[in-house]
Amino acid sequence: MPEQLSLKDARALVVNAQGLAAKPSRADKQAGPLGVIDRLSLLQLDSVNVFERAHYMPVFSRIGAYDKAILDDASRPLTETGEQAKLMEYWAHEAAWVKTEDLPLHRFRMDWYRYGTDDRRYSRRRWEMVQTQHGKLLQWIRDELQTRGPLTISEIEHDQNIRKGAWWGWSDVKMILEQMFLVGEVVSAGRDKFSRRYALPEQVLTGETLARMLDPKPDYDQNLRTLIERAAKAEGVATVKDLADFVRLKIDRVAPRVRELADAGILVPVEVEGFKDLGYLHRDWQSAAAQNQLSRANHVTLLSPFDPLTRNRDRAIRLFDFDYKIEIYVPEPKRVYGYYTLPLLQNGNLVGRIDLKSDRKTRELLVQSAWHELDVKPSAVDGLARDLAKHLNEISAWQGLTATVIAAKGNLAPALTSAVG
Repeated sequence: MPEQLSLKDARALVVNAQGLAAKPSRADKQAGPLGVIDRLSLLQLDSVNVFERAHYMPVFSRIGAYDKAILDDASRPLTETGEQAKLMEYWAHEAAWVKTEDLPLHRFRMDWYRYGTDDRRYSRRRWEMVQTQHGKLLQWIRDELQTRGPLTISEIEHDQNIRKGAWWGWSDVKMILEQMFLVGEVVSAGRDKFSRRYALPEQVLTGETLARMLDPKPDYDQNLRTLIERAAKAEGVATVKDLADFVRLKIDRVAPRVRELADAGILVPVEVEGFKDLGYLHRDWQSAAAQNQLSRANHVTLLSPFDPLTRNRDRAIRLFDFDYKIEIYVPEPKRVYGYYTLPLLQNGNLVGRIDLKSDRKTRELLVQSAWHELDVKPSAVDGLARDLAKHLNEISAWQGLTATVIAAKGNLAPALTSAVG
């Protein structure tokens, strides 16, 4: 019979696994941004820049102020020494940074895009279309990269490198490069002003990583087991559906590998209070919980809309009773909380949401609305506001801002205005 786990204990496991339980320690800060990626397995990338780009925020939420250039530099190969980058970009969840040595774990995705399966998302039709309809241009791009080295789309000159409209109106060159990226014919060599630099694998990968990328017979099942195990460790406790969401695969692809990991004793089945489905706990977290090694939750931080604690909206409701939706694409009159609201974590609970914007011209941090959840006790509101005010000062310092301006919108705004002073 599976172990029983209370919802309170499940929350404690999750925030510990996510590195969000305790205030950042000296060891956390020394491990730095790459230590956060080790813990989380990946960082989801996003171009929206209202307060801060989403991939920089999860690191700040876990270790406090840091130099964002560390992440940018880690995603670029060191051409002077021939070293490969520490981070690579791929569709590991959505577009995401992963450790470079982990990129070959995603060969199964690349080959699905190339050869096709019964899963429509990984259909080979687009790659076949590129080869049959754009074969000459495809070869020209290969030759151009081979001759000139890693290039951004703007550095590739061709009469078919012309946008066909706004937003996703990609040129033929961009479309082909993206398909080459999906199937692993090119990889990322960092970004310049958020424009991806494309490279042939042999130009930026070395040693075992390159050998695994070029392996003609990769062990797809073992690679997927590795990814699922890492997802389980990052999640703390998770259902099969949660793990499938983490690795962005259908449940019927993930479930057999979960059973294999459970049979091997790596994942431990648990019945979690309030969960309809069986949960799975990584054995390392089972051991930590049994030995009373979980940190007490005393951390206060805002989270990115795509932070792994909350990006799975169903999971956030199930674990924290926190119903969160990003309202960027909602017309302003219909928005409830604001354009770019960030979840607020206090002592292991999701207790509010703040619509935040950085005005870099005036060097002001704009709190456009501030809300606490309805289950926050009235006696706790002032303390929450003080905690948030202190955290906003930390945010301002990290962003190089000099003032905090609070709009009179939201049930937390009056107390926050008083706390900021």
